[in-house]
Formats: sequence, structure tokens, C-alpha cells
Amino acid sequence: MNHNGILLGKRYFLYSTAPLAEVEGWTFTIAPGFKMIAGGSANPLQTLISVYRENEKVAQLVLHHRRSDSDVTVQAVSSELLLEIAPATRTVSVAEKL
Repeated sequence: MNHNGILLGKRYFLYSTAPLAEVEGWTFTIAPGFKMIAGGSANPLQTLISVYRENEKVAQLVLHHRRSDSDVTVQAVSSELLLEIAPATRTVSVAEKL
């Protein structure tokens, strides 16, 4: 997987331009031309996930962690994106609308 882990203070960030990235047990499929930054939440029970196209943030998601499970909440998404979330398989797909 092509990604860079960056440690800033006590917060760990995952930066990925790869088409597949795994974050906290969830698999993210990102369309070409997009990049993902995950982490940085001050709350240890949450992981922030931001998706960018060039320098524009096009989606913001949050992984909420519980004792034995986690779920994804969409905070914002561009109308130009197709976002598919499959909780059963713990996958998230980000693509551009045609």
C-alpha cells in the first residue's frame, strides 16, 4: 500500500493516494485523482477521514469506535461524488459521478 504515516505531536495521520487503503479495519477504495487523510481527532474513540481532490476537500467522514465494533458517519460530501458504504463488509468506495 502506498501511504505515508505522519506523527504530529501525539496524533498519527495516514496520508494515502493509493486506490486501496485500510483504516481501523475498514477498507477504502479511492478513485484516481483523489487522496485521503485519516486521523487527527482529539477524541480517541473517533478517527476523522477527509477525502481531497487536488486541494479541495470533497468529503468528511468519521469512524466511531466502540468496544468490539465501529461505524462510519458521513459529515459532508460533495454532490460530485458517489460515496458507497457497506457496513457488512466494512468497505467505503469513493468515485466521481459520471
